[in-house]
Amino acid sequence: MKVLLLLSGYTCKRVPWGLGDNGTPEKDNMSDFFEGYSYLKKLLKNYELKTICGLWDDIGIDEVKATYNPEICISSSQKEFQDQLKIIFGDYEENRIKTRNAWLEKGNFKNKLVSSSFRVASQLYARQIVLKEAMKFIKKTHYNPDIIILTRYDISSRGGAYIRNPSRITSSIFEFLNSEKKYSKVILPLFNQLNAGMPDMWFYFNLKALNNMQSIYDEYINIITSKDSEYKRLLTQGWPLSEYFDLADTNDSRQFSNILVTNKKSKKLMKYQDWELPNIHAFL
Repeated sequence: MKVLLLLSGYTCKRVPWGLGDNGTPEKDNMSDFFEGYSYLKKLLKNYELKTICGLWDDIGIDEVKATYNPEICISSSQKEFQDQLKIIFGDYEENRIKTRNAWLEKGNFKNKLVSSSFRVASQLYARQIVLKEAMKFIKKTHYNPDIIILTRYDISSRGGAYIRNPSRITSSIFEFLNSEKKYSKVILPLFNQLNAGMPDMWFYFNLKALNNMQSIYDEYINIITSKDSEYKRLLTQGWPLSEYFDLADTNDSRQFSNILVTNKKSKKLMKYQDWELPNIHAFL
């Protein structure tokens, strides 16, 4: 079985997300990288494997080449990327955080769990790089993978068990991805926040899905910078297959009911504030 593994992002640890932080890298701490490599090596040891890698600022590039022996390895400049993004976004992030803080203060709420739109953009841009390189590689070499895996260097070290550990490739996974190839097919882990969107740690997909996903960053930018979009309308006026919960209460159990995979019908859909647009799970 042929597996095309796509890896992107930082190879080192970063400061925890929250309060709009962009994720300062801890350049000398690559423990999660080696943990991720160890897990993927065991997971994929019985398959014919080819790898394409994208990373930031050459951090860990020698380790990436030594461990994964990638067909393609591209390093991008985070500063150049962020400088360009500031031109595109303008005052969006600053105004977004101000609006959010004002909303919280008005209700005397405390909620530090907010990811920077710049940080989400960085993650999606890095993924788009490897997705596009994968398409070029396939077209140039006529390589025909049975399964394409998109994930990150710190996989297996963050999140719950289903989130952090890509699934063993069973015969049912193989058959699903390789039947009716004209359809875009993606396999994601199950987690308890499907009401808000899809998990983002790892993806198994077929060639059709690769083709459809290769502009994921461009689509994100279009959504964030558009005055009106279907995504914004749904998020703020009634998110599909959701259940209303108190946005100020991070422990409100209604947000974890996973109504998507039940026969239950929601009495009231969740309506988010527009400063939640950069939510990567909802975007996915």
